Amino acid sequence: MDSRLLTRENSTTGVHLEAVNVAGLDDVALDLRLCQIGRARNQLDGFLAEAVAEKKRRTTPYDTAHALKSQLRQSGQQAQRTMREADQLEELSITRGALTDSRITSEHARILGTAAQSGPLNEHKMVTAAETQTPEQLRRTVREHQDELAGGDMVAKRLERQQRARMASFTEQDDGMWRLFALFDPVTAQGIRAALNHKTDMAWHATTGRERLKARHRRADAIAELLTRTGNGDSEQPQPTTLLILADYDAIDKQLDNPRLADGTPLPQDQFRKLACNAEILTGIFDADLQCLSLGHQRHPSPQLRAAITARDQGCIGCRAEPEWCVSHHIIEWQHDGLTQPDNLVLLCHDCHVKVHHRDYTVEHHPDIGRPYLRPPWQKPPEPPLRR
Repeated sequence: MDSRLLTRENSTTGVHLEAVNVAGLDDVALDLRLCQIGRARNQLDGFLAEAVAEKKRRTTPYDTAHALKSQLRQSGQQAQRTMREADQLEELSITRGALTDSRITSEHARILGTAAQSGPLNEHKMVTAAETQTPEQLRRTVREHQDELAGGDMVAKRLERQQRARMASFTEQDDGMWRLFALFDPVTAQGIRAALNHKTDMAWHATTGRERLKARHRRADAIAELLTRTGNGDSEQPQPTTLLILADYDAIDKQLDNPRLADGTPLPQDQFRKLACNAEILTGIFDADLQCLSLGHQRHPSPQLRAAITARDQGCIGCRAEPEWCVSHHIIEWQHDGLTQPDNLVLLCHDCHVKVHHRDYTVEHHPDIGRPYLRPPWQKPPEPPLRR
């Protein structure tokens, strides 16, 4: 195979980068370096979209995601985003060509790809605009352009598509913080925006002077209150939800110690006491691995047993989905005399539960760590540890 087909060295816009000591560059050379890097990144993103689209045509979305995770070391979430962007660019040949030629950036391409899925779009006209506009300017241009093209029926259909595209995710970041992301149609968004602004404004009026928090902090607090509390004013109460908090009982000092969330995140004592004021206490005696409970031959685990399984598995054993999305799965089926006790129960999300029942995945205990895990049918079981 001609290597030029892979490197595109025959392209007039091709950029060849080598490692340099950027500390030794003057301002002009440093700006030129940034320009070269930007052009190279845009080209690579275009090449990646082409390769991912071809991979999906030859195999399946599952195999494509696996290749992205193994070859590019992407997370599952990033792999899904890469495939989604590749699907968008596959339908927009002019946009893809402008990206691989580095006439537009990856952000421009994402804006056009998303717009093409939501309504009519004159691709050539919008790509021409993207070549001279910033992403912020292009978003407004595309929105105005689509409003001009859309008639009464198109507006209704666009709103229907937007409503179907609603989504929300809640993911943990590398620093331990959690990120809430959501998409809503314009009608729903206006209602949420009004409620959020009202709650944020109330927090501003409730404090004065130096006590006032920054706007972004007040908005974050407003979202937390809207999601976790119900009612107004003196009648405001916590939402009827369950937050699992674990603590050890110190028999010598006769007090609770080592408070933590179900995933092991430690809690400060003052925060623990605050949460415990409204908590329902579930008592139990467990060993270090939470394996000592046995509740007979009942099908559904009690709250105590469910709490013990959650503390042990900390989410789906297959994909690490949060415990709230999981069911308590019997390794030996209950109808086949499987007991409802910790060593026969694991947490599985609905998707992984389907894999066990319909795709020949098996739940096994890892010989090294002693924890349950989900093994796909094509994966060999790990070798047992050598005995001395």
